[in-house]
Amino acid sequence: MLRKWLLCALLGLSVLSLAACQQEAPKTESLIVMPTNPGDTEGWKKYVSAVVKSYVPAGQNARFFVTFAEANQDAEKTARLVENTRNFLLRGVAEGTLLPFASPDSALMADIVEKAFAEPQVDKLKGSKVLFIGKSEDQERVRTAVTAWGAEFVFHEAR
Repeated sequence: MLRKWLLCALLGLSVLSLAACQQEAPKTESLIVMPTNPGDTEGWKKYVSAVVKSYVPAGQNARFFVTFAEANQDAEKTARLVENTRNFLLRGVAEGTLLPFASPDSALMADIVEKAFAEPQVDKLKGSKVLFIGKSEDQERVRTAVTAWGAEFVFHEAR
């Protein structure tokens, strides 16, 4: 009787240990879909957040300074965004910082980047990355403004 009980206990433990050894099935990444409505600010912020997270290596923490401009925002808000970004850049950025720039209005964001990065300080952003989430036609002018500061430029086409 004791033998049967021990055999059952060992069999039960082996089944439990095998279940614990099984690896969890890899999670499939959900497709990141850009909102179709430029006025859907919350949808855009979620989209930008998902894109930014896709550029951070698994298991790593990252420093971010996300710059987001709403579609059809007024000139005053745009000017404040340029000034805040310029001030942040001039204070200096820690190595490894990711600086994402995104907007439903890609041309507006490219203008903001050009103005904020207008007075380059060579190597001030060395070791950091600027991620531009926008349209391909705005890519080169953003790249030109950013690389003058020593940052690595990364482009993600908004689609």
